[in-house]
Amino acid sequence: MTEVLLLGRRAVRETLRYPEATIPTLFIPLFFLAVNIGQVSETFPSTTPFLQGQGYVAFQLPVSLMFAVATATSGLVLVTEIDNGYFDKLLAAPIRRSSIIFGRLASDLVRGIAASAFVLLAGIAFGAHVESGPLGALVIVLLAALFGVAYAGFAIVVALRTRNVQATNTSFLLFFPLLFLTPNFVPFELLTPLMETLARLNPVSYVIEGLRSLVIEGWDLDKIAACLGVIIAMGIILTALSLRTIATYDR
Repeated sequence: MTEVLLLGRRAVRETLRYPEATIPTLFIPLFFLAVNIGQVSETFPSTTPFLQGQGYVAFQLPVSLMFAVATATSGLVLVTEIDNGYFDKLLAAPIRRSSIIFGRLASDLVRGIAASAFVLLAGIAFGAHVESGPLGALVIVLLAALFGVAYAGFAIVVALRTRNVQATNTSFLLFFPLLFLTPNFVPFELLTPLMETLARLNPVSYVIEGLRSLVIEGWDLDKIAACLGVIIAMGIILTALSLRTIATYDR
């Protein structure tokens, strides 16, 4: 645990030292939030049934939260450390290899909490109201950050297997089709039959639905449980793959 905390603290300090690497990841979710509101808010006014009296910003806010936390930051940092030789020093140090992974994930948790809190506050400034109250807002931030930690495992696996910056960067780009095959603009029932089927098969849909329920509906325990279940399943699978990959990593 001490090794994880030390490596995690080091990773957090890296983020604070180089804010220019984090700021662009916040620009994307805020850009999409502003553009989507500007384009669609007149089409779906607050009287639209699925908005339950709120503006369209409340419906789009969970999508922006996903953009904010699903990055390839940990993977890109690992590739950089592999290129400059520091990663080899970590492997030679008297620490468990798993600590390297968990240290990175701990840093992602801290970064995810900060990023999701920032985007949530921006959404509130745009006019969204968190129906589940302050406690619900806290749950939204934690769930979004945990999703970011779970998804980070994918970027780490790609980084360790390819040792290539371009390939690792695509781990973020691959999130786009996953995100857009969800009820991100309208609810399930307003999608075409094919899109609805694809969206219901997509686990990311249930993360968005869980976050959205906290913003628009209040405490829908079924949706929140489905959201948490997907995050836990993704986290277990992708973290296990990361641990297996670093265990067999050959310098």
